[in-house]
Amino acid sequence: MRFRFTNLGPIDSADLTLGDLTIIFGRNNTGKTYLTYSLYGFLHAWRGWPGAHEFLLSDAYRRPPTHPSSSRLPQIDRLTKTVRASGQAVHPVAPESLAEARALLLPALTRSFSEAMLPAVFNSSTSDFADARLAVEFTDPFPTSIATLNLKRGKGERLSMAYEAGAITVEWTGGDRTATSLAHMISQLYVRLLCTGFPEAFVITAERFGVSLFYKDLDFARSQLVDQLQKLGTEGRKRVSPFLIIDHSTSRYALPIKDHIDFTRSIPDMRKHLGQLGQERTHSEIRALMGGYYKASADGISFKSRTRGEHSFEIPLHLASSSARGLSDLFFFLKHIAHDNHLLIIDEPESHLDTRNQIHLARLLSRLIGLGIKVLVTTHSDYLLKEINNLIMLHHLGDRGRATATKLGYSPKDALPQGAVRAYVAQDRGLAEAPIDRFGVDVPVFDETIDSINMASNELVAALEADRSGGSPI
Repeated sequence: MRFRFTNLGPIDSADLTLGDLTIIFGRNNTGKTYLTYSLYGFLHAWRGWPGAHEFLLSDAYRRPPTHPSSSRLPQIDRLTKTVRASGQAVHPVAPESLAEARALLLPALTRSFSEAMLPAVFNSSTSDFADARLAVEFTDPFPTSIATLNLKRGKGERLSMAYEAGAITVEWTGGDRTATSLAHMISQLYVRLLCTGFPEAFVITAERFGVSLFYKDLDFARSQLVDQLQKLGTEGRKRVSPFLIIDHSTSRYALPIKDHIDFTRSIPDMRKHLGQLGQERTHSEIRALMGGYYKASADGISFKSRTRGEHSFEIPLHLASSSARGLSDLFFFLKHIAHDNHLLIIDEPESHLDTRNQIHLARLLSRLIGLGIKVLVTTHSDYLLKEINNLIMLHHLGDRGRATATKLGYSPKDALPQGAVRAYVAQDRGLAEAPIDRFGVDVPVFDETIDSINMASNELVAALEADRSGGSPI
């Protein structure tokens, strides 16, 4: 997928193609957060697009396909009529025609998001994003098969849609097929089928350290507010809208931060569920990295040391080190909900980690990619980058080189294919794609800074020696 952002905060224009691992480098205040928040907001919101049915009935969509294929684009009103009559509809259509349908749909979908939803993602006024736009296109051919998608309505009622062998199959199970919402449900599923390549986004924001400290206080403040509103009585509630007060007191955050808070709140409720990647024990690598692990209970979240005996300890998460707090959400995400269609977005994953742990985190991210998770990170870490470059070189090693890799402590599952990585530098009010070869990613912004500080250090050493010898600096 290729995304284009225009007039977005500090960004005039930027193109971003997602890889299995996407890295955005850059100095402060160059627009990295604007880009990741906008991307998350779109991937969070598109499934609930309210304009799907109206667009699929529009003249722009209903025109005949231009691709030289015998099959036509599905007409939603005809599909709905057939499903109402028999409970099922089968519509032959070529992948090329569905690709054309997707190309017609995406501009309407992204325009609606840019105009109606983008300000809400940042919890800002419409005027701040009046000219901001997000566009997206798929660069791969349309798939030849798509597994069954489902929508449930009421008890035992389900609408399903799948694509296989050149045909879309729509089926209604249970309940009343004459309901007026059936056409809208078919439209929703058809949009999901056309956009099946979009991943499910999960975000870990740079505010994770504050979230782990204050989410319990936010819950307490909200419960206290509800208690006070209940004491207003009927007459008091007539004069003051309790819903307006609650909304104003709990909606001060951008959508990624709000969702991050909601996830942290929900961790005690999901503690008995082991997700798809939880079976792979990827979260245990954070345990090794931190020298401890996390526990969730009805009372909250705690961090427990791995040591035993008199040196063992278990403390509430808000009393743990900043590094332990910073990795807690990643631990619970990997253990409870991560699956192979996730896009994991982490803002500055290296924050509060020492250099050794930054290196080990790079290896963990590479292993997640091997398990099917896509990862997008913004970073300032030269150590993270250098280890990613090592993992790219590891992938290119032959039989003789693998002995060296083993001696250095690398495992074959640490290897990172060069083609899986996309890297960008946020600069000049846009994004510049960084070149990647078998030696890794070339990011001059880091090299220039390192060269500059090394040069300054060398000159200061020379000046010190000159002071001691009474001579002049070289």
